[in-house]
Amino acid sequence: MSRLLLFILSIIMVSCASKKAAVNPEVSTLFHPSLKEISNAELGISLVTKEQGLSYDAIEITKEFKVEQNNNLKVIEAGQIFINNYTTEKYDLYSIDSDSTHVIAIPKIEGNPMISTSNDTDGIYSTGFSQFGMNFTIPVEKIEYTKRKVIVKNKDYFKQEFIYNGRVGDALKFAYREYINDYARPAFTQDLRYDLSETKIIGFRGLRIEVLNATNTEIQYKVINYFEK
Repeated sequence: MSRLLLFILSIIMVSCASKKAAVNPEVSTLFHPSLKEISNAELGISLVTKEQGLSYDAIEITKEFKVEQNNNLKVIEAGQIFINNYTTEKYDLYSIDSDSTHVIAIPKIEGNPMISTSNDTDGIYSTGFSQFGMNFTIPVEKIEYTKRKVIVKNKDYFKQEFIYNGRVGDALKFAYREYINDYARPAFTQDLRYDLSETKIIGFRGLRIEVLNATNTEIQYKVINYFEK
């Protein structure tokens, strides 16, 4: 009878435990900036990018905050990206792609985001919950973020970019580059030159850009069409 009772209790405990499941990425293509949007770029900065690969939901931290882990205080800076690699019944779990030390748990329905720390309470955070070998605590100051999509830089990653290299007279200079797994492909890097006196529309491999204004340090433009396959 006692064995049967233990067996039933073990089933109940397993069924009640929260399961952590890996998130399956999507095959996506991301472009920047938006079509017909007036944009500005300085010398050496990419005007247009096209990324292809496996994408995840992500959050970008919009306000700096601090977290204590193993008695070390770490600053999570604004602009830091956390990727949604895992999910549970109640939470989506976000972590930095190259570092899973800090994990942010965002409730699927409502509630404050939590972050994993070494202790249930550390003087900065209030008690949350413990699961998956981690302690999740509620920050005294709310974690502020925006949602976005990101493409991970692995063997499936491919990127094209068009870079502004300045103006000499009526000539505008650009560089086209391709990347695989975040490494530039030397054979697919080209320096380009366009005569602005002939037309304000420039193009390369399906890309079309309308130049609104250009100096030797910056350019104002609109993307009319993105790179084609």
